[in-house]
Amino acid sequence: MTLLKKLQWSFGILLFFFVLPVIAGQLPFNKQASTPIKQPEDKQVVFAATNLEEQNVLEQTKEPKPDLDPFKVLVLFTHTHEAYEPMVKAVSGKVATSHETVNIMSLKDKIVNHFNVNGLKTDILDVDTMKELQAQGKGYHQSYDVIRPFLSKHLETNNYDLILDLHRDSLKHDLTTISYNGENYAKIAIVVGAEHANYRWNTAYAESLSSTLNAIVPKISKGVISKSGDGVDGRYNQDLAKQMMIIEIGGIGNTEEEVNRTIAVIGKAISKAFVNDSKK
Repeated sequence: MTLLKKLQWSFGILLFFFVLPVIAGQLPFNKQASTPIKQPEDKQVVFAATNLEEQNVLEQTKEPKPDLDPFKVLVLFTHTHEAYEPMVKAVSGKVATSHETVNIMSLKDKIVNHFNVNGLKTDILDVDTMKELQAQGKGYHQSYDVIRPFLSKHLETNNYDLILDLHRDSLKHDLTTISYNGENYAKIAIVVGAEHANYRWNTAYAESLSSTLNAIVPKISKGVISKSGDGVDGRYNQDLAKQMMIIEIGGIGNTEEEVNRTIAVIGKAISKAFVNDSKK
């Protein structure tokens, strides 16, 4: 090979390596071109209605977004016939604190709707404990024992992030009602049995929910009450799940509107305390 050809060959090789990066930048596997663009985060909006009219409109127009891993809540009623005097009187004309149909369990559809609005997948343990007591010939004090096998069996095949046993308090209206921004709400008390191994877990869940409730409506929660000793159950079936608690919604004198507003706040508080904060 002549000297001229050698020089031409060497120059060609140098030129090839010089333009290679430019050519590579146009190829499909260019890093910049193949890096995915991060989409803006799609955050779900949660709310608690302050009046029934607003809540009804929002529930009818809101389209729930699919969630591949929804926060699952189980709701049960150990004392199914606990009732609110104003609700019973509106239906029957009589004042009563216990009723077969107009009771705390009859609020289950409202509970599911309010919780769903806040992105919670909610199931109801549809067991009328008071009817089971009658069928089995047992007394009121055995309510937790009667509902226990139903709850235990259900939990064998279903997993939940939170389990709520809903009740109402026996106190009068002035002790179970709070006013905030011109609206009345039924106060909340959270009860945890202190005589079982899950006690500290249950308490942690309850305290987190209580503080979040009060952040939404100041002093709506009266706090977490631990029960143990003579004359109380001490477990309330909370030994079956670490994330289980009793919530007492208002008392015998609270109205349907007051209870409904509080249920909306509970749904929002659960979402804020256990769902949204955990995804940040």
